[in-house]
Amino acid sequence: MKLRPKHAQSAAIQSRKVFKFMLAEGSINRYEADRLGVCHLAARVQDLERKGLIYRYRDESGVLDFHGIMHDKIRRYFIDWEKMTPEARAYFGGWIYE
Repeated sequence: MKLRPKHAQSAAIQSRKVFKFMLAEGSINRYEADRLGVCHLAARVQDLERKGLIYRYRDESGVLDFHGIMHDKIRRYFIDWEKMTPEARAYFGGWIYE
């Protein structure tokens, strides 16, 4: 049986997935992003930042990946609505209902 390679979704689609996951779950780390099909979380967060997203982060220890291997210094990102401009809040608020 021949396996067909899957292609990654565009960076724009991945960025929206990251935003919506953070909105629904409160935060995201690289292993959660990987399960969503997001290839490079830090780059997607930077894409969102360029659009006006303000975020906080915390580096965590003892995080398990999908293989059950424990890792330290895994960054978890959070949306910081209070620090965003009214324009950015309105822009990202429009994504909530898509």
